Amino acid sequence: MKKLIIICALALLGINVEAQMKDVTVTLQPTASYNWFDKNTAIENGVMFGGRIGFGFGEAIELRGVYEISNDLNNTVEGFDIFSDDFVNNFNSRKVDIERIGGEFKANIPTRGTFVPYLTLGAGVQKLKVDIAAVGASSNVQKSEQIYANLGLGTQIKLGNRLFLNLEVKNTVFNMNPASVLYQEGQDQSTIEGWLNDNNNSRMYNWSALAGLQLYLGGRSPEEFSALDRAYYRKFSGGLGGFKLILEPGGAYVNFDNDSNLSDSYFLGGKIGFDLNQYVGIRGFYYQATKDEKISTDWDDLAMYGGEFIAKLNVSRGLVPYLTVGGGYLNAYKGSYIGKDQLTGASSGYFAKGGLGLNVPVGRNVEIYGDASMLFTSDRANNDLENTIAPSELKQHTMYTAGIRFQLGKRGDDTDEILEDKIDQRVEDRTQVYQNRIDELESELSDAYKNNDTKKAVAIIEEKKALEREQDGRQEPKTTLSKTAKDVKGSRVEMTPKELEDLIEKVIKGVDEESRKPQTIDDRMDRLERLLLEINTGAYRENLSPARQDGASKQIMDKLNELDSKMDKTTDKVNALGLSMMLGNQNQNQDKTVIINPSQQTTPAPQMTRPSTTTVVTDKDGNTILQSEPANTGVATGWVVNEGMSVFTGVVIADDVSMIIGIRGNYAFTNSPFKFMPDLYLAPGKNTGFGINANVVIPFMVNAGIILEPYIGLGLGYNDAVGVSTFSPNLVLGTTFNVFGGKLFADYTAHNFIDIHRISLGYKLKF
Repeated sequence: MKKLIIICALALLGINVEAQMKDVTVTLQPTASYNWFDKNTAIENGVMFGGRIGFGFGEAIELRGVYEISNDLNNTVEGFDIFSDDFVNNFNSRKVDIERIGGEFKANIPTRGTFVPYLTLGAGVQKLKVDIAAVGASSNVQKSEQIYANLGLGTQIKLGNRLFLNLEVKNTVFNMNPASVLYQEGQDQSTIEGWLNDNNNSRMYNWSALAGLQLYLGGRSPEEFSALDRAYYRKFSGGLGGFKLILEPGGAYVNFDNDSNLSDSYFLGGKIGFDLNQYVGIRGFYYQATKDEKISTDWDDLAMYGGEFIAKLNVSRGLVPYLTVGGGYLNAYKGSYIGKDQLTGASSGYFAKGGLGLNVPVGRNVEIYGDASMLFTSDRANNDLENTIAPSELKQHTMYTAGIRFQLGKRGDDTDEILEDKIDQRVEDRTQVYQNRIDELESELSDAYKNNDTKKAVAIIEEKKALEREQDGRQEPKTTLSKTAKDVKGSRVEMTPKELEDLIEKVIKGVDEESRKPQTIDDRMDRLERLLLEINTGAYRENLSPARQDGASKQIMDKLNELDSKMDKTTDKVNALGLSMMLGNQNQNQDKTVIINPSQQTTPAPQMTRPSTTTVVTDKDGNTILQSEPANTGVATGWVVNEGMSVFTGVVIADDVSMIIGIRGNYAFTNSPFKFMPDLYLAPGKNTGFGINANVVIPFMVNAGIILEPYIGLGLGYNDAVGVSTFSPNLVLGTTFNVFGGKLFADYTAHNFIDIHRISLGYKLKF
């Protein structure tokens, strides 16, 4: 009942939820949970704290690493019906430390409404520690490990543009021997001995209610994506959009665990599947082994098949790293497969897998790919993966895959056409704004002519001409009103009052005489308006007394009013004729276009020249700006900037020392100092090791002139090298050097802080 109430409360709290970011994003989330442990675990209910770090792939899919640790939990025998009250009262409760490290798949349901639920599916390793020493004796900490899986349901509440509150309920299942928690030295075990023997491999269920603040770095909200944005995303991710069919012929090499009786083998086969969008896809695969650890068509009696989930870490046309998670069935043909040391009897069974890969495009629809994965099978009899308890019961195999990827899908939108449409629409919108204001001014100017209001007319003419110059993108043409006005000293026009009066009469007379010439009424009014401005605001004004100025202005205003009246009559005729033609076309059901120019003169529209390579950006006022070059040197996908791939070498130190070689991605985020650096390395040697890590670092400033640019960061990864295997947090300390364009770097990484030490020296490439 309590769990049902919690689920209902979470649903009600979902009323303010919105979907998270589009694009590839980095997610960070501290968490706290209250846990109801299965009573057979002999662990009290209590609180666990932790965190998650990972990637979001569009709106729907997220992959993340999970770390949780308990807070003040104890073991207990309360609730067991088999124990006497005396035994329960005298039981010495001890502290139990629980630590969980794993991975999680999160599927959001982007409803675009107020309620956005999500599902989670995860797995990992649970570590238990409990002191089993007798009372008064020295501490004796017993450790045990269990493999767990969980399934959860939750919802998101938006607190800000990039901050969300996650609320969820989860059920975690694992196999466990209760003796690992309940046993104590020096205590009479006769009461519980029989019960422990009967329950040494019990299935446990752990319900929990969890809350966490999830921060998204990078990406944009779905509402920010225009048609142009979507078109460019498709263009720079292979030129295809939406659902894509994927064919991947290729091969694989599997280095089987030394403790298994399977022989290392090459496999030939391939994958087939589809990409749901630019970021995620699903594949089914089948590979058949070849004999004698050689690439040939001489087939061995060993095959593997299954499915996997693909998540790309960016959508650019350059190198694209990706993650894979999946599983399948390893089929050693019964009675015919001969394994290691010519032994038969290798068992078939299910396996789980996960890895990291890289796509290299060679054409619009063709890519070369390669990935490295870890395969896990059960070490129990009959490959009993379901009842596996500890990670030590799993066999670990390494699988390397390479091949060619063919993409078949709908061609993406034509970005050039969409860009031109967007520019045309923006220009049209801006032009309409100017034209609306000019129309308003012309109406006000007409009233000023009729009222003979010179001051208002002059102010309106000045604003109107300024708008016309801004709209046309050109300076007002220079016009010579009279040859006698060329005698200029400084800014003053030397002209007698008589000459100025003659000039006014000449202009007005010329306007009347030119009415029969192919000039528009607008052209004639424009000449008079410029003369009116000069008389009232220009240099001519200094030659006139107020009385003469008023008289000259009135004379010009009268003529303008006359021309304005003619313009109104012409406009009325044009409107009437246009309406008549429109009605006639409707009656005749004909598709005709009639263009009427009352002045018999057309003006060519100004031409727009656009750079061959452009980027559309929007300034703070909402205006569209075209830039001929991008603002940064990386490949920007939304808010994520791909700064190129790095190659590095160095050493890894644990129980032994080994050289390493590896690759690293470099990603920055606009308006953020953080950088994301996933890496993959191999440690060749007697037992080849490898590591897959995802680290977030932040550079910090040093004194100017110093060639070092240090950085520090945290991350999460799986590392199996020189005798030590750990899935754990990372601590990173490093620096780039201001030499070779700042492309040289060196850093130190502590995996699990002290278990594995890695020193790397590398160089960042442009792609």
